[in-house]
Amino acid sequence: MKKDRIERFLNTLLKMTGMVAIVYVFMIASSCDDNIYIGGYNKDFEEISELIFETDSLIMTIQKDLDSLNAKGY
Repeated sequence: MKKDRIERFLNTLLKMTGMVAIVYVFMIASSCDDNIYIGGYNKDFEEISELIFETDSLIMTIQKDLDSLNAKGY
């Protein structure tokens, strides 16, 4: 009886170890992917950097326009 419980425990432990190994391999494979999904659209790092640069340039232009309006006293 005690031997059955030990065997059952070891079999359960072996099954759990197998499941953890499968999840681990899946996580490693998915972390090697360079694609990122933003808003449902697939973006790579180059596209993301380009979008950040465009947004930053637009914000700087708006700030310069606002500063010039404040300097004129509007």
